[in-house]
Amino acid sequence: MPTRTPDRAPDAEDWEAFFGNLRPGVALRQAALAAGIRPEAVYHRRRADRAFAHRTDQQRTAR
Repeated sequence: MPTRTPDRAPDAEDWEAFFGNLRPGVALRQAALAAGIRPEAVYHRRRADRAFAHRTDQQRTAR
């Protein structure tokens, strides 16, 4: 069985595209997939980076 190539880490442009897709009513998973980021990368970064988690929460909250 062939080994799987690791996914590349999202770069700054990927994260900006993610935030561009993130708005009230859009799930983190949907925004991640639209930006070409594996949803797991978003969840890992949210756990590791409080400022990132806060920003995602702010953008998903209707104002």
